[in-house]
Amino acid sequence: MYEPILPVPQDSSFAQPELSALASVWNDRRESLEVEGTFQEFLRRMQREWAIETGIIERLYQWDRGVTELLIEHGVEATIISHRGGLPEQRSRHVANVIQDQLDVVDGLFAFVKGEQQLTEHYIRSIHQQLTAHQERTEARTPSGETVYIELRGGEYKKHPNSPRKPDGSTHHYCPPELVTDEMQRLVTWYQEASDSGVPPEVLAAWLHHRFTQIHPFQDGNGRVARALGSIVFLKHRLFPLVVRDKDRTPYLDSLEAADRGELRPLITLFAQRQQSAILDALNLERDAHKAKYAEQILESAFLRLKSRAAREKDRLNAVFETAAELGVMVQERLLGLKSILDETLTEIGQGDVNYWADVKHAADNEDRAHYFYNQIVDAARQLNYFANTNTYRSWTRLAISTRQRFELVVSFHGYGHEFQGVLAASAFTSLRIPREDGGTEFSHVRPASTSLFQFNYQEPLESTKSRFSHWLESSLAIALTEWSNLLDTP
Repeated sequence: MYEPILPVPQDSSFAQPELSALASVWNDRRESLEVEGTFQEFLRRMQREWAIETGIIERLYQWDRGVTELLIEHGVEATIISHRGGLPEQRSRHVANVIQDQLDVVDGLFAFVKGEQQLTEHYIRSIHQQLTAHQERTEARTPSGETVYIELRGGEYKKHPNSPRKPDGSTHHYCPPELVTDEMQRLVTWYQEASDSGVPPEVLAAWLHHRFTQIHPFQDGNGRVARALGSIVFLKHRLFPLVVRDKDRTPYLDSLEAADRGELRPLITLFAQRQQSAILDALNLERDAHKAKYAEQILESAFLRLKSRAAREKDRLNAVFETAAELGVMVQERLLGLKSILDETLTEIGQGDVNYWADVKHAADNEDRAHYFYNQIVDAARQLNYFANTNTYRSWTRLAISTRQRFELVVSFHGYGHEFQGVLAASAFTSLRIPREDGGTEFSHVRPASTSLFQFNYQEPLESTKSRFSHWLESSLAIALTEWSNLLDTP
């Protein structure tokens, strides 16, 4: 049976402080970038990506990421789709038209938000009409369970049930056609109330997206409309459209299923992560903003920026260094605790000439040894698609475990991106130390011990950062110690 939608949850723990802090950093930088052509091109590329990916998620068309990158770079061209996507010419033209419809929608979202209009059923129906302008038919299920093809009328609520059958044979129940109008009125009313009361954007976007898909008011195209609605929420908070990439499809669908079970947090977290990624990409634009200008203009702009920033930014940007030092203490204490556990057992196991031991070393920023592990830190960052700036800040803590092989775990803190914006990052990697013939050692089997980037900034409260970091650190330790445990079975 269909379960009616529920209002926006009031649980304050759903809010993602990392996104809130990073959004504050972005808003500090936004005005200086908005006038630059670099930022405008960044937005155009993001709009193209939204338009392309929202159809890929629905499997309206499929190709590898390289084709998507070409279309983002050069614009939506049927010739690119045909030649690089491997689609027949007629099909390519149709797909190009569909993507253009989706691009028109995301363009319209910016205009809608700029006009400060309220979200209405009428506007939602107009989004659907635009998105399905080149989609004439869709599947529907008769009361007897038979699948038939019917005309898809853009902007009109469904007249036939569209509840899908699951792989196990059961049915996932969307809202019956006769209840759609009431549910949509309730959705819009609750959205406006929550928006006016200051619900965090990641919570409101996830709620609006999921409750809309729970209703599934249109015969087809509901997922694309839902991502447009989520984008509106973020745009109203001066953030970015909600781009869900094909690589995110599995966690995205899993999060929606969790929300169906009443667990909205995974979807909130996913949406927050996508926004954080967009903000970090935008912050890196400042490095490129003046590349195309003449030298005198670059100097003039740089001097003005330096003067305006010097007084107001020094203390608050340096606050992130204090946070890094606090997190470094957390790492040292945790690794020293593990060393104590290891020491109790390793000394007993070692026999004869075999000396088993564990050791913890630390280098703070500006210490002579802080430059150690540079290549490994840069490589770990590259695997997570960011630039590790060790000129801004660098510190590390290392746990070494020596049995028949010398295993090392390194946790590093360093700057994020080419230009310092008050954002630092942490990474973790493991390696083996292999003896060389000349008496020295070299690294081997270098592997990341973190599955995701941990970034923090000067805006986020210290306790919030420490709480997030504690979870990230424990996950990294689990990965690293599993790696070490597996090595014990190696002859």
